[in-house]
Amino acid sequence: MRKLGKWLKIALFTGVGIIMLSVIVVYAFVIKRPTAIPVADDTKPYKWNKVELGEQTFSSDGSEYYLLTKKGESSNWIIFFSGGGVSWDEKSAAEPITILKTLKTGELGNYFANIPFYKVTLLKGMLETENADNPFQGWNVAYIPYTTGDFHIGNRTAEYNKEDGSSFTMRYNGTTNVRHSLEWIYENAGEPEKLLIAGESAGGFGSAFWASEIASHYNESDIYHYSDSSFLKSDKWPNIVDNEWNADFEAAFGFVPEADIIGSVFKANRQQLPENAILLQSYSLYDDTLIHFQYKINDDVTTPIEQKIANWSRELRTSVRSLSNLPNYYYYLTDYGLNPDKGTTPHTFTADDNFYQTEQDGVKLLRWLDDIVNKQQHYSVGGKFIE
Repeated sequence: MRKLGKWLKIALFTGVGIIMLSVIVVYAFVIKRPTAIPVADDTKPYKWNKVELGEQTFSSDGSEYYLLTKKGESSNWIIFFSGGGVSWDEKSAAEPITILKTLKTGELGNYFANIPFYKVTLLKGMLETENADNPFQGWNVAYIPYTTGDFHIGNRTAEYNKEDGSSFTMRYNGTTNVRHSLEWIYENAGEPEKLLIAGESAGGFGSAFWASEIASHYNESDIYHYSDSSFLKSDKWPNIVDNEWNADFEAAFGFVPEADIIGSVFKANRQQLPENAILLQSYSLYDDTLIHFQYKINDDVTTPIEQKIANWSRELRTSVRSLSNLPNYYYYLTDYGLNPDKGTTPHTFTADDNFYQTEQDGVKLLRWLDDIVNKQQHYSVGGKFIE
């Protein structure tokens, strides 16, 4: 048994070493790096560019924050809010996502505390505007990274303690980061014919919060707002957004957040956005990541996982059903990719390969978006799931 244990340790450390070596090799030879060019007119088409935004913008760990942009060949723009977890209290803030922690403990963590060096390499799906299969081919992109754990709306510097007694600073700087990003966009985007304000996961919340502010700058553009995989229900939200993140939510966004915070912002946006603006949502019916976070935020450690999956999916469908009568609101619901063993489905569609593969009732996700945004054919998919 001792020999077996020794060999297991050797295999484990060898495996970790190979992974780390692979990361180093990828970093050196494969990872895409954005170029630092501050003015949109100076950029080359379909190359990611880094826009430095000044000293007031920074990530939650104090590291550099910047905007990423990609020039296209049309006047249309995508303003995309990145996802990447959430921090809702002192304990969750002490557990950011890092490669080393994941390798060491197998636990993912709660949010990105900085912009990963490999970030640009991961930007796929609708953000691959050079891809002929992408209905947004030729569009310009402004990608707003997410490194503050606050759904892009925080305005607080908090001093926290870890379980080992050490202290750290958590910078909920989402509001400032977004405002400086938007200032650059307003100066460089011109007047788009079509403007898609989008985001996935935590960025789906952020895009919804900021959609009305952004749309007010583009009175002549066709406005679309698209939130992908952004449903987390908790009675804690009103306290989190104002007391933990200091978002001054009602003053900033014009409505009171509810337990179904994404539902409440869609209802508010229907009043605040132009009447002809199109509101879109897409959801995976048994989203493994969102289920994990919802019950973690709500401190639920007793409900069996099968019941958690069923409860979350039922609450999601209730939310979509409550929005389905809003004018110019359309949804895409799917159980694509259902894992029969776990009973869960993948998380997010827009910025990864799921964008090209996801299909429900014979309609691919990208075709649904293409029909609505480019062909003015407005419809929902997956209605049978909320009947």
